[in-house]
Order: sequence, then C-alpha cells, then structure tokens
Amino acid sequence: MKGQRGRSSTGLWVAFGLAAYAAIAVTGVQTAVQSNEVRAYNQRLSDIQAVQDEHLTRHRLLLLERATFAGYLNVERVAREQLGMGFPQEVVRVRR
Repeated sequence: MKGQRGRSSTGLWVAFGLAAYAAIAVTGVQTAVQSNEVRAYNQRLSDIQAVQDEHLTRHRLLLLERATFAGYLNVERVAREQLGMGFPQEVVRVRR
C-alpha cells in the first residue's frame, strides 16, 4: 500500500508541476500580447500627436496671415479716414 500511495503522490506532484508550467506559459503569452497592444497604442498616439502638431502649425500660420491682412486693412482705413487719401481716379504710368 505504501508503494501505491507514493506513486499517487508523485503523480499528483507531476500534475501540479505541469499545471504550473502551463499557467506560466499562458501568462507569458498574455504578457506578450498585451505588450504588443501597448506598443500599437503608443504608435497610434505618436501618429495622432504628429497630426495635431501639423494642425497647430497650420493654425499658427493662418493666425499670422490673418494678422498681416488685418494690418494692411488698418493701414488703408487710417489712410482713408485720417489722412483723407483715396485711390486716384486716373492711373498714370511713369517711365524712367
């Protein structure tokens, strides 16, 4: 009887060891899959941030262009209202 009990005990430890190895393997695979997902999310975030940077740069340039046009409009308004200047009725070409 002692021999059978020793064998069943050994079989139980072998089964436990195989279950532990299987659990470790499954955990390793899950870790690899999640690491790959995190890498993909980080790459997507980086791509989106690059697009956002392009949009911000374009927005800054448009604001600068709008400010430039506003400056020209302001010069025209001051010339017309405060200095009494206007576009001439007749345009004459001058040659040198």
